[in-house]
Amino acid sequence: MAGNPDPIWTRVADVSSDAGTTLGTHIITATGDYTGVSANHALVFTADATNGGYIERIRFVAEGGNVPTVARIYINNGSNPATAANNKLYGQQSLPATIAINTATTAEIDYPMGIAINPGFRIYVGLATSVASGWMPTAVAGKY
Repeated sequence: MAGNPDPIWTRVADVSSDAGTTLGTHIITATGDYTGVSANHALVFTADATNGGYIERIRFVAEGGNVPTVARIYINNGSNPATAANNKLYGQQSLPATIAINTATTAEIDYPMGIAINPGFRIYVGLATSVASGWMPTAVAGKY
C-alpha cells in the first residue's frame, strides 16, 4: 500500500490576523447575519492556493472595554463572500463583557478548530453585537 506522498505537515506557519499579510484585524461593528455576507466580517486566514492549509485555532483578544457578544466563524470557498452560497457558518464563540484597566488583563479566548481546509478557502469572523473597543481575532494556522 502506497503512503501519502503529501504528508499533513504545514510548509509555512501563518499566525496572522489578515490572511498572512498584516497583523491588525480589528473587529468592532456587528455583522447581524448568519450567512457570512456582511462587509463587516474580518478575513483572518487564507489557505495556500495550491495545497490548502490547516487552522488550529482562532485566538480572540479583547482590546479594551466591550459589551458581551458572539463571534461567528465562517468558512468561505474562496469565491466572493458577498454571496451566501459561498460561505458556511462553521461555529460560534461567546465573548464576554470586558473592562479595560491597567491592573488586570483583558480576556483572551481560544476557539479550537483543528481542521484542514481546501486550497484557496478562507476563514472570516464577524461579531453579533457592536462593541466599544473591539476584538482582535488571530488565526494560528499553517499553509501546506
